Amino acid sequence: MQRLVDIHNHIIFDVDDGPGTIEQSMDMMRQAVKYGVTDIVATPHQLEKDQVSKHHERQNIIKENFDLLKEKIKEEDLPLNLYLGSELYYTTYVVHAPEIPFYTYEDKKKYALIEFSLNWHPEGHKEVFYELIQNGITPVLAHPERYSYFWEIVDDIIDLIKMGAVLQINAGSLLGYQGTQARFLSEMLLREGLAHVIASDAHRPSRAIGFNMPRAAETFKKKYPDIDFNVLISENPWKIVQGETLDIDDEPCYKFDKNKQYKLWRRFYFIHDVLGIDNKTKKRRKKVTRYI
Repeated sequence: MQRLVDIHNHIIFDVDDGPGTIEQSMDMMRQAVKYGVTDIVATPHQLEKDQVSKHHERQNIIKENFDLLKEKIKEEDLPLNLYLGSELYYTTYVVHAPEIPFYTYEDKKKYALIEFSLNWHPEGHKEVFYELIQNGITPVLAHPERYSYFWEIVDDIIDLIKMGAVLQINAGSLLGYQGTQARFLSEMLLREGLAHVIASDAHRPSRAIGFNMPRAAETFKKKYPDIDFNVLISENPWKIVQGETLDIDDEPCYKFDKNKQYKLWRRFYFIHDVLGIDNKTKKRRKKVTRYI
């Protein structure tokens, strides 16, 4: 059976903005099985306060709840393999990720999932990513399509890929559940060969923010027949779990035309946000008769 691997989600109960109870976590596990997911790496949020904590007490709670969830999955005989990692909120402290248990995927000290602020421009990120790479850690940049300032740092993102970083996009972004910008940018990164992994970023067992990678892959296969979606939802994420090297082609970085893509984005924005055509997250404006 083909593996279907999710490397970004929030399935551990009562540790972040994911499920509040173990039963809610199990609802997510059942949905994952229903959609064909075979392997899941839990990646709870690690904020700045967690990264600077001396004893990392929260990690003990995360590990305890993770183990309880694994036991429940075993009791229910669900065909799922669970692994542990983290989603690190970007600060300069992420360079210490190798020193903290499970801040890297499966604690292998090979890959670390890092998210920038959704609204605030990061600083010093190229230097920090470079230091991580020099120390043998490959940064996986989480959902860049969701960053409101994307166009301000697109050149930096391209440089990060050239440096050796991996880009992960959300299935929900591709499907239009995370806004117009995320929808356009995720598809742009996919189309331009700049996305290396599609993950769920699941927080709940819902259609919008559940385990929808298979649906996203199926939706775009016909549109982009030359893209191997198996690499994006199976091969690459499994290599990350195993701590193996990804075969990343940086040629798309040199072909990327920022000005052309930005013009396409402005047109997309006008059609979907201003005119409200085919916008999944915003109702079309009602026609109003004005009397002067």
